[in-house]
Amino acid sequence: MKIKSILIVAVAAIGFTACSDAWLEEYKLDQNRPSEVTMAVLLPSAQAGCGMLQGDVLPRLTSIFMQQMTGTDRQSLAHNRYAQIGEGDFNTPWNGSYAGSLYDLQLIMDMAEEQDAPAYSGVAKVMTAKALGILTDHFGDIPYSEAFQGAGNMKPAFDSQEDIYTSIFTLLDEAQADLASPSTLSPGSDDLIHGGDLAAWSAMADALRARYLNHLSKTSLYNAADVIAACDDALNAGAYSTIGFDAALNQNPWYQFTVIDRAGYISQFGTMYDMMEGSSDPRIDLYRSADSLTLPVYGAATSPLPIVTPYELHFIKAEAQMMNGDATAARSSLEDAIESHMTWLGVDAASITTYVDSLSATTDLELIMNEKYVAMFTLTESWTDWRRTGFPTLSAPADANLSAIPRRLPYPEGEYLYNADNVPMPIDATPDEKFGATSTYRLWWDM
Repeated sequence: MKIKSILIVAVAAIGFTACSDAWLEEYKLDQNRPSEVTMAVLLPSAQAGCGMLQGDVLPRLTSIFMQQMTGTDRQSLAHNRYAQIGEGDFNTPWNGSYAGSLYDLQLIMDMAEEQDAPAYSGVAKVMTAKALGILTDHFGDIPYSEAFQGAGNMKPAFDSQEDIYTSIFTLLDEAQADLASPSTLSPGSDDLIHGGDLAAWSAMADALRARYLNHLSKTSLYNAADVIAACDDALNAGAYSTIGFDAALNQNPWYQFTVIDRAGYISQFGTMYDMMEGSSDPRIDLYRSADSLTLPVYGAATSPLPIVTPYELHFIKAEAQMMNGDATAARSSLEDAIESHMTWLGVDAASITTYVDSLSATTDLELIMNEKYVAMFTLTESWTDWRRTGFPTLSAPADANLSAIPRRLPYPEGEYLYNADNVPMPIDATPDEKFGATSTYRLWWDM
C-alpha cells in the first residue's frame, strides 16, 4: 500500500507538472527573433528593406514601361506589352514596406522619443519620407496616418496622395530639426548609408525636398524658385547618398535578378539604348554587358544603389530654371548634370567634353528630360519624369494589353483581401483604369 501511495503521489506530481508550461518558459524565446531590440538593430534592417523597395520589383517593371530595358523571357517578355501583371505582383514591395521597413522606422521614432535620441529619429524620418515617396508615386493614395498600429487598427484608411506629400515635407522639416538637436544616442556603424554622419542625412533631406517639390510640376503648388533653392541647399551641403551591398550576403537586387535568380529574363535593349547609340554615348558599355544581359556598373554584386546624387539635383535645377524661363542657366545646370553623372561612372574627361559639345544648341525641356532619362537609368524617377513632362516621347507597343503606357500601378492583392473597404479603387476596375491608361484613377500630381 505504501508503494502504491508513493506511485499515486508521483503520478499526480507528474500530471500537475505536465499541466503547467512553466518549464517551457526558457525555451519559448527564439534567440534569433527577440521580442525587443535596440534602435541600432532596427536601423540597418529598415535600411536594407528600403533598398529592396527601391531596387527590386518596382524599378524592374517601370524600366520596361520606360523602354530602358526589354523583357526577353517568361513573364518579363509579357511585361513588354503590359500583360501578366496583376495585384499579386505588388504584395512583396507593399508588405515589405508596411510590415517591414516602415514599421521598423516607426519603432525607431517611438524609441528615440522615449530615449531622448533625436539623431535616430531624424534619420528614421528622412528614410520614412523617401519610402512614402516611392510608394505614393507608384500607387497614389496609401495608408499612413492610421498605419503601423498593429492589432489596434488592422484596416487603416488610405491618405490622399496630396496629404502624403504634405507628410513627406513635414517629415523632412522635422528630421532636419532632430538632426541638429543634442542626442543621447546617435547612429554609427549601424547606419549602412552614412555611417552616422548626421550632416549627410540633413543634406539628403534637402535633396529629397527638391525631388518632391519638383514632382508637383503639373499642380498649382509648383514653385520653380522653391525647387531651385532646395537644389542649391542640397548641392552646397554635398548631398550624395547610396545603399551599399556585400558580395556574399547582401547582393545588389539587380544582380540578384539578372544573374542569380532570373538570368536572361531582361536584356539591355530599348528606346533608351537607341538614343544612346544615336548620340555615340560613351556610357553604353558601362550600362550593358557584351551579351546585353547584365549591368556592369549598376548591377554588379556590390554595385551601390543611388538614393540622391549631385547629378539628379543638377537635372532638377535645370528643369526648374527652364520652367522659370532662364534657358541660359538651365543649359549650365544641364551640362553640370551630365558631367557629374559621367564622372561618377568613370567616363574620361575627353569623352565627356566631346559628348557635351555634341548636344543640340537649343536648350529646351525635351533636351533636359531626355538627358535625365538616360542618367537616371535603373531608378523609378524616369517613370515619374515621363508622367510629369511627356519626355522622352514614347509609344505603347502595337500589341499592348492596355490602350496606353501605364501611369500607375494597381493596389496589391493583400489590400483587397484584408482592407477592401478602404482601397480607393474597386477590384473590378478595368485594366486601363488600374494602370492609369484612362484618367479615372490617375495620381493626384498626374492629372
